[in-house]
Amino acid sequence: MRSIPFLLTIALIFSYNFSVAQNEATKEASESSQSVFYIKEVLQDGKGDFDPWNTQRWSAWYNEKGEIIRQFDVDTSVKFKSRNEPWLVKISEKFTNKSLFTIAKQGIVMDGNGLIMDVRTERQKLPLDELYALKKEPWTDGNELRGIFYNLPQIEGIQATKIKNFTFMGWKRGIKINGTGDQEQHRLIVENCVFTRNKIGFYTNGYNTLLRNCDLFENGYGAIYSGSRSRRNQFIGNTFRDNTLSQNQHSYGDFIGDTFFDSEISSNTFAKSHIKTDQRRIGISMFRNMGESNNLREQMPHNNIIRGNHFDGYSVAIHIGSRMGRDTRNDITDEGRDYAFYNLIADNTIENSTIGIKINTEGNTISGNAFTNVEEEIVLQCVFFKLENTTINYQKDDEVKLWYVTEDYAQYSDWFRFQDDLNGSIKKEEKLITVFSQREGPSFSQNQDENFKLNPVKASGKNLLEDYRLGVPMATATGEFSLDLPGNEFVAIWDQPISRINEKDYYSILFFDDKGTEINRCGRSEVKWKEIAVGYFTKKEGEMEVAAIPAEAIEGKYPVYIFDRGFQVPKEILYGDNENPDITIKTDMNQELMVLFQ
Repeated sequence: MRSIPFLLTIALIFSYNFSVAQNEATKEASESSQSVFYIKEVLQDGKGDFDPWNTQRWSAWYNEKGEIIRQFDVDTSVKFKSRNEPWLVKISEKFTNKSLFTIAKQGIVMDGNGLIMDVRTERQKLPLDELYALKKEPWTDGNELRGIFYNLPQIEGIQATKIKNFTFMGWKRGIKINGTGDQEQHRLIVENCVFTRNKIGFYTNGYNTLLRNCDLFENGYGAIYSGSRSRRNQFIGNTFRDNTLSQNQHSYGDFIGDTFFDSEISSNTFAKSHIKTDQRRIGISMFRNMGESNNLREQMPHNNIIRGNHFDGYSVAIHIGSRMGRDTRNDITDEGRDYAFYNLIADNTIENSTIGIKINTEGNTISGNAFTNVEEEIVLQCVFFKLENTTINYQKDDEVKLWYVTEDYAQYSDWFRFQDDLNGSIKKEEKLITVFSQREGPSFSQNQDENFKLNPVKASGKNLLEDYRLGVPMATATGEFSLDLPGNEFVAIWDQPISRINEKDYYSILFFDDKGTEINRCGRSEVKWKEIAVGYFTKKEGEMEVAAIPAEAIEGKYPVYIFDRGFQVPKEILYGDNENPDITIKTDMNQELMVLFQ
């Protein structure tokens, strides 16, 4: 960050790049306003169970070719009529909705009664070994609809909504759950369903859902995607197998946890592949999306429980922080950081796998997991300068491998391409891994030294934000920077570069929670920051903003830059013509910006 014109140019380029980038969460969450066609009145005709394939009974939903032209809005409990063969759903080209069925009332039951809803393309019907070999190709076209869509706010005193006894084949999403993130969602239970040969089987941006006793196998991009804003969901007693046929993403697995939190993944079976394959197979992958279409992923994967699951035959059974180090145009911080913390990985059994548990982010807990015939039982990878505060208990007789540089994992490097995108110039002697282990701890691949500390003194008080390389920050501030975390957060700057991306060092503004765990960054700069202030400078509520002034002139100027959490590019530049180096900033009692000149 050398000059104001440079910054403005970058901001324009940055904005354009994200305007053309795909925004999965926005596309998934948006629903155009459409006319509704409820089914309750038709079902009162005395002609029996729900049979939406009956073109005469449901003529308002069909054209003259026998193709469906609009979604079914389900406003009453239904049991589908029994069929002896799959329902090969035919959708009209003029169908304008995004889902075949939308649940329109809380507390109802949709009982598929064993119904198979099949919209697969011919390539999606190929044998499993051929699908693995074709990778993305069978999944780049085909049906773009969701089988069932749900997005209803909670109503007290009404029983949970239920979806059960369906098989979904060939859908973009078999079931899709939306959520606004700012209201409680009505309880939903999905049970005894099969998701197979879909692009993604079950996708949620919502919360308060229980998925149980379902089979999820042979889906293209993943079985379950728990995405942006999803929280307080439970995934219990399900069976997973062969769900990354496309091999599209190094961070995708059977279960994909993208910015989800306060959720439970327990008592599930992650089964051995039905074919012998050298393809990458990941059971559970957890990461924070780095941003799309210039939007911040406000949440981070935290407070999740992964307990009592069984994994057999995986490349990596559980991968936490799987996008750490990734170089992508979607990274609005431009620092390659992933965040996933306070997650518990306990009492899982992992067998016949290459890597059991791999952790790339700080502040997670591993406890009581069992390994049989696993080459690397637990791996801690320090991608950038440090990986701190991992707790490992009740793993006696297990070994923890410590990875610092690519040479440490050369034989597996193809699986972890994101982890060495941006950090190649950080040497092992510059890195630090810390672990806390007080009860039945494991052994480690190296002894304690300058790079590895076991049970160090925990930072607190004035030293809470101390960096092991740079010491305590030169300036800190406190404010509200995550509405989903308790208390206020800290913001800090150092008088030396805190970041290194590829070969270059940068000054950045770092955010921490009230326990001292880093949660984000902003304002990556080649110029040192002199002062920061936090408050509401361009808005009145929500997450606060950071104001920063440079320590050195940028083309002879000392502006005030306004940042949102997570953004490298400032949202606004104030006092762009100021040449006075004695500018200083603070906030008043209303958290509004005060700019002073001496």
